[in-house]
Amino acid sequence: MAVSVGSARGGEPGPGTRQADVDVVVVGYHSRDLVLSCLDSLGPAAPGLAVTVTVADNHSGDGTVAAVRARGDGAQAFDMGENAGFGRANNRAIAGGSGRYVFVLNPDTRVAPDALRRLVDFADAHPEAGVVAPRLLNADGTPQRTARAFPTPTAALFGRRSPLTRRFPRNRWSRAFLVEDRHTGEEPFRVDWVSGAAMLLPRAVMEAVGGFDERFFLFWEDADLCKRIARTGRTTWCVPAAVVVHDEGGTRGHGWSTRTIVLFHRGAYRYWATHHARHPWNPVRWLGGLALAGRATLLILTQSVRTTYREQRPST
Repeated sequence: MAVSVGSARGGEPGPGTRQADVDVVVVGYHSRDLVLSCLDSLGPAAPGLAVTVTVADNHSGDGTVAAVRARGDGAQAFDMGENAGFGRANNRAIAGGSGRYVFVLNPDTRVAPDALRRLVDFADAHPEAGVVAPRLLNADGTPQRTARAFPTPTAALFGRRSPLTRRFPRNRWSRAFLVEDRHTGEEPFRVDWVSGAAMLLPRAVMEAVGGFDERFFLFWEDADLCKRIARTGRTTWCVPAAVVVHDEGGTRGHGWSTRTIVLFHRGAYRYWATHHARHPWNPVRWLGGLALAGRATLLILTQSVRTTYREQRPST
């Protein structure tokens, strides 16, 4: 892997310098060791590709920037100066590159050998594609089921983590939403929305839609981005032969804090308001907001009860 062809933050490559095929961007937040492990996986994932790597750290104070620079492989890193959120940090890292493609990658991922090469090959062969994503697997090798239809109100009840989906996995609402469940082989398939944990996009497409919407701090910015790209006539694809292992939640300790639950539902509301109820006085907008607030409150209370029970339960 040719890392940092030219400068990952220096705009257009100079004379005689090969333009990067892919600018890999990783946003870190208290995830130094995860970032380094993620970067270690990139070489075997991208044979024959010219790749730059840029890490934007959301002011973790954990030595991420120094550790990335100390690798000595040309990977770039900088500190955002504050916890600026996922979208804003990605946009800043993306803006410094000039590669044909941008590969947005979470730090809690490991890219399988040849995976990035396969994504680029597919994107080169399908110029109509606006987003190309790998199949995401959990750390235990099971599918993460993140290639989905655009979210609807029923997704709140029949999403991939929903008790109803677990209890009735063949119900028609879950099947309609969880598109990936219908594609178990390695044949690429079209989908509405893929996870921002790993997505390849033509730089021209990102520039045309203005990158991530920075009003989303964390969660749902990937659904919003795919929605805006779809409105330009571009398509979103999942390429199952390209695999990325995503230790989902690794950057938040595998738990959902009260703040995380609030951010998740705040992002869901912003997506709903942006794409389904734009007018501020639309009653559907307020109904959606009330429903999401109620759902968040219920989850917070449920988690609080569970935590209290675990703390008070006698040890054996």
